Amino acid sequence: MFKFEDVKLIELPEKILREKSNDVSIPLSDENIELIEKMIFHVSDSQKKDTKFRPAVGVAAIQYGIPKNIFYILITDEKDNVIFNDALVNPKLIGHSNHKIALSEGEGCLSVNEKWPHQEGYVPRYSRIIVDAYSYFEKKKKRYEVSGYTAIVFQHEYDHLQGKLFIDHINKKEPWKKESNLEVL
Repeated sequence: MFKFEDVKLIELPEKILREKSNDVSIPLSDENIELIEKMIFHVSDSQKKDTKFRPAVGVAAIQYGIPKNIFYILITDEKDNVIFNDALVNPKLIGHSNHKIALSEGEGCLSVNEKWPHQEGYVPRYSRIIVDAYSYFEKKKKRYEVSGYTAIVFQHEYDHLQGKLFIDHINKKEPWKKESNLEVL
C-alpha cells in the first residue's frame, strides 16, 4: 500500500519535464506495474475529501521524473460515477477532429506550480481524438475514441509524454482570445 510520502512530483523548471518519454515493454515488468499502481493511488486519493494531494484527474510517469510512456486518468461525474478510468501504456495519437475546444477556466497541472507565470488562458485542444494504447486494466491493446472533457485530459497527459506542457498552447499575447474555430466549455 502506498502512502502520501511515496509520491514525489517534480515541477517546472525541472528539465526532465521537457524530455520525450520512451515506450515500455509488454508484458509489463513488476517495476512498471508498481509505477502504475502508484499513479492510480495518487490520482484516486487526490479526489477524496481528506486528501493531502492537489486534486487531479490524471498524471503521467514523467511527472515523477520517470520518462516512460504511461499515463493514468480517472474522471468521475458529480455523483462519483466513473466516466473514464484506465492507465494507458505506449499511447499513440492516431487521429483527431478539426474542431477545437477549451475549458472556460483554462487548465492546470501538478507539475506547474500555481505561482508559475503565464498559465492563465485558453488551451485549445481537439474536441475528439483517437488513441491506440495498451490498457492496464484490460491487459490488451485497444483503441480509445474520446471527446469533450475526456479528450482534453487525454491530450494534456499525452503532451507530457512528448515533453510539452499546457502552457505551451496558450496564446502569450492574448491568452483569453477566442479563435473562431474554438468552442469554450
